[in-house]
Amino acid sequence: MCAVWATGYSFAEAPFVVFTPIDATQGLSGNRVRNITQLPDGRMLITTVGQFNLYDGTGFTYLHYGQEHICKLSTYEGFHHEYIDGHGHVWMKNWEMLMAVDITQEQVVAHPDSLLMQWGIDEPLNDFFMDEEKNFWIVTESDKLVCVDNEDLQAKCILRQVFSLSGQKDDSIYDLAVSKGKLYLFYKSGVLFCYDLVSKTELYRKWLGNILSKERYGRTSYIVTVEDGFYQLCNGSQGGVLLYFDYTSSEWTEVLRPSGWANYISLDHKGNIWLSGTNGLWFISSDLNQKEYIPVLKLVDGRKIETEVSTLYYDVRGGLWVGTLNRGILYYHPDRFRFRNIGRTLFPVTGDEDLQVTGFRETDEHQILVETTEGVFEYTPDNALSPLKKTGLSVSRKNISISDSLHISSLHSCNDALVDAKKNIWIGQEDGLVYWNPRTGVKRIFYTTDGLVNNVIRSIIATSDSTLWIATANGLSYLTVHSRRDGTDRYSFANFNQLDGVIENEFCPRSVFQASDGTIYWGGINGFNSLSSSKLVLGQPPFVPLFVGFNLFGKRVEQGIAYDGRVILERPLSQTQEIILDYDQNFFSLEFSALNYINPTQTYYRYCLEGLDEKELQMRSSDGRGYVTYTDVPPGTYCFRVRATRNGENWQKCYAELQITVKPPFWQTSWAYLLYVVMALGAVVASLTGYLRYKKRCLVREQKEKLDEMKGVFLQNINQELQAPVEKMLPSLDEALLLVNEGCTKRRLQGIKQETIGLKNLIGQLAEGVLLPLPADEKTLDLDALLMDMRRLLEQQEERKKQSQEKVSPDEENSLLSESDEAFIRKALHYVEMNLTNPAYSVEAWSRDLCMDRTGLYRKLVAIVGKTPTNFIRSVRLKQAAHLLEEGYTVAEVADMVGFSTSSYLSKCFQEEFGVRPSQYVNRKGKH
Repeated sequence: MCAVWATGYSFAEAPFVVFTPIDATQGLSGNRVRNITQLPDGRMLITTVGQFNLYDGTGFTYLHYGQEHICKLSTYEGFHHEYIDGHGHVWMKNWEMLMAVDITQEQVVAHPDSLLMQWGIDEPLNDFFMDEEKNFWIVTESDKLVCVDNEDLQAKCILRQVFSLSGQKDDSIYDLAVSKGKLYLFYKSGVLFCYDLVSKTELYRKWLGNILSKERYGRTSYIVTVEDGFYQLCNGSQGGVLLYFDYTSSEWTEVLRPSGWANYISLDHKGNIWLSGTNGLWFISSDLNQKEYIPVLKLVDGRKIETEVSTLYYDVRGGLWVGTLNRGILYYHPDRFRFRNIGRTLFPVTGDEDLQVTGFRETDEHQILVETTEGVFEYTPDNALSPLKKTGLSVSRKNISISDSLHISSLHSCNDALVDAKKNIWIGQEDGLVYWNPRTGVKRIFYTTDGLVNNVIRSIIATSDSTLWIATANGLSYLTVHSRRDGTDRYSFANFNQLDGVIENEFCPRSVFQASDGTIYWGGINGFNSLSSSKLVLGQPPFVPLFVGFNLFGKRVEQGIAYDGRVILERPLSQTQEIILDYDQNFFSLEFSALNYINPTQTYYRYCLEGLDEKELQMRSSDGRGYVTYTDVPPGTYCFRVRATRNGENWQKCYAELQITVKPPFWQTSWAYLLYVVMALGAVVASLTGYLRYKKRCLVREQKEKLDEMKGVFLQNINQELQAPVEKMLPSLDEALLLVNEGCTKRRLQGIKQETIGLKNLIGQLAEGVLLPLPADEKTLDLDALLMDMRRLLEQQEERKKQSQEKVSPDEENSLLSESDEAFIRKALHYVEMNLTNPAYSVEAWSRDLCMDRTGLYRKLVAIVGKTPTNFIRSVRLKQAAHLLEEGYTVAEVADMVGFSTSSYLSKCFQEEFGVRPSQYVNRKGKH
C-alpha cells in the first residue's frame, strides 16, 4: 500500500482544459449544482438546490417537487447520489430523503414509496442502492437487506439483521456494490463485508481502520466498479480519500488523499479518473501513475474560477460536466476547444492598443517566432500557457501577386492568394473567395450562401491532404473539394467559431503559417490560434435529434392541456410517437435538438414531412435548435423525419421520427363517404322509381291515345262503309224510278228510296254523335268490351269488302282508288320499305321524303287506306315480319330486320296486328 497526499505532493502541470460556463443567465434554474447525470435519450439531468433541470443543449425544462414527492431514508447522511433504473426512473437520494423522477412523463413521482410497495416493500426504508445490473438493494427499518430484481420487480430478502453483520455496535451500511456474483457491504465503521450470492455464504471481512484514520471515512461513500476491482471515494469528518480495492488480493490501495473533502468521482472513456472536491479538480490516469491537480478552472473567455466542485460527470460523447458550488455548470470537450487560443494576456506588452499578429516563422529549434505590431515574440508549443518572450529576430511576411489575366475587380482588395496542388488559383478578397481554373477557364466566387463562415477572407493555406483553411473576419472555414464521377467538383465547408476556440477578433491578412510538424498558426488581433495536425477536424455526429417543442398556431402545446376540447400531448413530446390533430389544427411547428453540446451553433439538420415534402430539406441552426413550420396541411397521415450532423458533413441515416395525423372533417371521413354512397344509391333508386312511374304513365297515356286513335279510325271506316253504298243506291233508285211506270213496283222503289234516305240521315246522325269529342263525364270506357266490339266490326267490315269485291265490276269508273292515289301509295310503300330496318324512321322523315307536311300526309292516308301514318308504317313492318317468320327467322332476328327496337315490342305489336303472338303465328303456319 502507498499513500499519496495532496499536501506536499508535487503534481504535474494541469492539462490544457478550458471550460464553457452554463449558468442561470442561460436558463439554468440556479447556480448551486449538486448532481449531473445523462438520461438514456442523451439529455442531461442537472440537480440544483430545489429543482431538477432537463437540458437538451439549447434550453432547459424544469421539474418541481414538494413534500409529497419525498420518501424518508433514515440512515443516509450523504450527498446527492443518483441511480437510473431500467424502467424509466431516475432515483435521487440526499440526506435522509429519496425521490424518483419519471423520465417518460418528465415529472417527479408523487409518493415514491408507492412504487416500492408495488414491488413488495411495505415498511419504511433505511437506505436505497442500485447495482450495475440495475437491481434495487433496499435496507429496511426491520434490519433486512432486500433485493428487487430488475426484470420481474419482485422483492426478495437476502440478509437479515444486516446491521449486526459488521460486528460493531450501532453500525449501518452506507454503500453497496455487486460484482461477479459477490455482494460488498460497506459499513460506516469501516468494515467491508463480502458475501457470495451463489453459495449464500460470507467470504471475508476487511477493516479500513487498518490503513486509514476514522476521520477519513464513515460519512459518505461512492463506489465505481472496474474490471479487477473498484474505486471507493470516502469522506469522514476531516476530509476524503480515494481508494482502490483489488478483487484478487482483497486489499485496498490508497490512490489520493486530498486536503479537503472529495465530493464525486467519474471515469472517462479511457479509464482515467476525474475527482471533484472542495478545492477544484483532480485528474488521475488509468494506470494511477499520473496525477494532475486543477485548482483553477479556466474559461474560454479568459476568466479563471476558483470554487468548490460539488459534482462532475463524464458523458457518453466524451464531454466533462462540472457542477460548482455556486457558479453553475462548466462544460469541457476536447473537440469544443480544439483550437489553441493564445491571447493578449500571454504577450508581455503594455497599453490598450490592439496587438496585431501579422506573421510566423519556425526556428531550427522548432520554436515559433510570432511577429506583431509590438515586435517579434518567441512561442514554445510544448509550454502553451507560458508567457511569450520578446526576441530580436525577424519574420519575413508572405507576398502575393495577382496576374492581370484573372480580371479580378479592383473594387475589392486582395488579401491573400494560393495555388493548390492541382494548379488551381484561390484568391481571398474583401468580399468572397475567388476560385479560378486556368486549364478550363472556370471561375467562381464563394460567399456565406455557399457555406463560408464569413465573406471577408483574410488568409488561405492548403494542407497535405489538399484541403484548404480559410481565415475570415469572424471564424475559420475548412474547405474540402470532392470530385464527382462526371468530372465536376463538389465543395463542402466546415466552419469553426469562438466555441471551438477561435479568437474573438478577426484574423490579419496573410497571417498564416504551417510548421514542420503540421501545426497551423493563424494570427489575428490580440492573439493567435494554433491547430495541431493530430486534432480531428470533423468530430462524430451528434445524437439522433430529440423533439423538444410542438406549437399550434404559434402557441406552445403543453402536456396534458386540452386544446379545442382535446388533449394533444398525453405524454412529453420527447416520449411521443404520434400526434393527432383535427382538420382545423393544420398550422403547426416542430422544434428539435441534436443534443450538440460541443458546438450548438454548428448544427445542421435535414428533414422531410413524408407525404407533403418531395425531398429532404436542409437547414443550419444558429443556436442548435431546429425550427420547422407547416401551414394548411391537408388531411392525412404524415411522418416527420429529421437527422443531424455537425458542419454539414458525415450524414448518417439516424432519424428521429414523429407521425402526425391530420384528421379530415366529418364531410371527408369514411363514414361521410359511406353516407354519400347511400344517399347516391337512394337518389338512383328514387330516380329509377320516378322514371319507371313516369314511363308507366307515358305508356298508359300512349295506350289510351292509341285506343282513341283506333276508335276514331274505326268509326270513320264504319261511316265510310255505310255511307258509300247508300250514296250509290240513291242515284240508282232515282234512275229506276224514272224508268218504271206507275204501279206497285214504282211504289216499292219509292219506299226503298225513302228508307235509303232515312238510313243516310241515320248514318249521318250516327257519325255526328260518335266522331265528336265525348263529354268529360262520358270518357270512361270499358276497354275490353270496346275491343271486342271493334274486333267484331272489323270482321264484319272485311266480309263486306269481300262481298263488294265480288259484286263490283272491274270498270274503271267504279274503282275505289284513282290512279293518283295508287301512285301515292306505291311511292309511300317504297320509302317505308327502303327504311324498313331503321327503327328511327319516323313520320317526320317519311313526310319529308314524300314532300308533304305531316298533317296533309295524315289526312290523305286516312282518306285512302284508313290508317294513320304511324299505323301504316307499323303495318308494313309487321307484314314483312310475318313473311320473315314464315321463312324461319327468329323473333329477335326479325325485330332487327324490320326496325323494332326490341323483340318484346315486336311481339306486342304483332299480336295487336294479327291477334296472335309471333310464336303462335309460326306454329299455326306450320300446321297448315
